Amino acid sequence: MKLQLSNAPCSWGVEFAGNPDNPPWHKVLDDIRDAGYGATELGPLGYLPKDTGELREALESRNLKLLAGTLFHHLHVPSKRDEVLEFTRQSCEILQPLGAKYMVVIDHVCSPRTEQAGQVETATRLSNDDWNSMMETIRQASRICVDHGIMPTMHAHTGTFIEYRDELDKAMNDLDEDLMGLCIDTGHCQYAGMDPVEVIRTYAPRVKYLHFKDIDAKVHQQVVDEKIDFYKAVGDGIFTPLGEGCVDFAGVKQVLQDIDFDGWVTVEQDIDPTKEADPLRDARLSREFIEKAVM
Repeated sequence: MKLQLSNAPCSWGVEFAGNPDNPPWHKVLDDIRDAGYGATELGPLGYLPKDTGELREALESRNLKLLAGTLFHHLHVPSKRDEVLEFTRQSCEILQPLGAKYMVVIDHVCSPRTEQAGQVETATRLSNDDWNSMMETIRQASRICVDHGIMPTMHAHTGTFIEYRDELDKAMNDLDEDLMGLCIDTGHCQYAGMDPVEVIRTYAPRVKYLHFKDIDAKVHQQVVDEKIDFYKAVGDGIFTPLGEGCVDFAGVKQVLQDIDFDGWVTVEQDIDPTKEADPLRDARLSREFIEKAVM
């Protein structure tokens, strides 16, 4: 097993590029470097500079690599397909020349699923027609990524229509292995009632990339019991520095050793940028935990 560590703008509360509460992008890159990471994800398209020359200089001056982009879009909405594909092309035109390896594919957080976060038994599922349309949108976007030399990786995410185990299994069954790998996010798996260790073991041949997150068990139980919206749960602190929550990282270490995983891990801690937080400190704490407990 060999792990390399990255971080991402979401750990600084950057969910949407145009949010006026976002910290300056250069401050986030400085913090990622100062927290001891060697790479970053692109974050939402338009947050980091779109000009590849400017972005290359910003990364190289901090000894950072660009590791991955994120296709975080309304994949489940048939009328959004053309928009999704254009978004994918624009992202790949930034990622490819800078040597990024992955595209993390995430359906957009939406109603009613954001209000049903963690409600595995009762959450609304897509109709067969809408599901099949989403799969075709993902296939077409994935082909764009592959044509640019970038590996698409499915990320099950809280508050979306690919969140729970039945949805993840169905997506993996419907999408060809050459068009879709897996990015297992330990925190979102735990949030959705899955065991991330078991999911990694089951899908080992398709696990190309990892997100390490941790969640607070007490907050999670409250979220499930009171049916709390996903974004409110983020503001309530459901995501913690690694090692301070309930994810079984000893089990994660064992399964990664068992499958001889050799690749990148992006450490993340979703936060609300309007709430008091110290993301640089938390990013350091998470890195130190992983280096001691998992690597």
